[in-house]
Amino acid sequence: MFDTITATLQPMLVEYLLLLTLAGAGWLMRQLPERMRMDIEARHREALHRALDTGVGLAVAAVRRTPQAAALDMAVAEIAGYVHRSVPDALRRLAPSQAQLEQMARAKLQQHLEALIGRDKLTEALNRVPGLDARPPQ
Repeated sequence: MFDTITATLQPMLVEYLLLLTLAGAGWLMRQLPERMRMDIEARHREALHRALDTGVGLAVAAVRRTPQAAALDMAVAEIAGYVHRSVPDALRRLAPSQAQLEQMARAKLQQHLEALIGRDKLTEALNRVPGLDARPPQ
């Protein structure tokens, strides 16, 4: 009797297990491309920002070599040019406009220059508040 029940249920159980396995594999296959796209996009963003940082470093070095060429627009153009040469795949994938790229380059350059001269915008803003002394204790 047990053999009869087993022989009857076994094909159905195998079929249900196979169906569950296929459903799980299908779900996994749908999730993989999205995760891969997100990982690839994150790598492209990271590459873009590394290229911007490197471009800023090159522009600052050029400004130090020839201070008369310290025009901000020239430095931003230099950074954007470096980014275009360095990470074309990231630019194609993320598709920032030239204005957006120049805006990011300008922000990175400003941040880097402020770090070089030791400027702290928060401290400056706090020093403008009447009755508040934000200078670090000596």
